Amino acid sequence: MLAGGKDPLIYEYYENSQPRVEGNLNFGVTIIYPGKVGKEYFLTRGHYHAKEGTAEVYYGLKGVGIMVLQTKKGESKWIQLGQGQVGYVPPFWAHRTVNTGKKKLYVLFAYPSDSGHNYNTIKQKGFSKLVVEERGTPKIVDNPSFT
Repeated sequence: MLAGGKDPLIYEYYENSQPRVEGNLNFGVTIIYPGKVGKEYFLTRGHYHAKEGTAEVYYGLKGVGIMVLQTKKGESKWIQLGQGQVGYVPPFWAHRTVNTGKKKLYVLFAYPSDSGHNYNTIKQKGFSKLVVEERGTPKIVDNPSFT
């Protein structure tokens, strides 16, 4: 896309951050635009929490998507995420959200303010699963680039 002169907005997020003190919650909204790069749907880059024993909650406000979760050993699972659906990210699991619909996906999130983010592990290893379109529907497939 970039080589072809296209630089689309993939997602944006708005967060109400609190002091990084145990007991506080950060919360906000992520908006993921519809679209694909090749066959892979637009998604957030995903992360683990720096304080690994912390969880996160997502709540679908509008649109349809899938939340992909994985452990550092590559165990994975996924959750449908649409209007009125809740996604729970257990401690020690990385997570990213994928828009599988034709309209924007709006998701509310909340997590402990002292949990922090670890994007580096995902940047280095990737996710073990990809969400791609096959015959007009989303399909979860192994990521051949996962290390």
